[in-house]
Amino acid sequence: MATIIVTGRHRPHEVMFLVLSALAGTAFVAGAKPPSTVEQLVDVWVLWTWYLLLLASGVIGLVGIALPDTYRTLVLELAAMHGQAAAPAVYAVALASTGSGPAGLAIAFCVAWSCASAWRGWQVWKALRLLRQAGDTG
Repeated sequence: MATIIVTGRHRPHEVMFLVLSALAGTAFVAGAKPPSTVEQLVDVWVLWTWYLLLLASGVIGLVGIALPDTYRTLVLELAAMHGQAAAPAVYAVALASTGSGPAGLAIAFCVAWSCASAWRGWQVWKALRLLRQAGDTG
């Protein structure tokens, strides 16, 4: 029985988040200022952690999408999903720790984004495990 593996390039919403992450991470690392309310709510180290996770996971995921090799694509997609799960989780925890009521929608969005990325990471991990078992890693 043939195994069908759907890689990230077939998931437009995932590609959109990778592109947005890479662009936002690049802009912030290059010096763009976040909204002043966000800057006031969290520590500088949280912002830089967020920026670097967005940049790295976005770029890694987009590079993976461009590769023709299924195994390497999935490995890079899994690495990107780790960052895509961690970046919004760090940000949500930082926002939640401020106790600001108006941050609730942003926290919910970040938690949903993190959960969706973790779920996709789990799917990719399962696909990689199947490929390794089949011996088709080339």
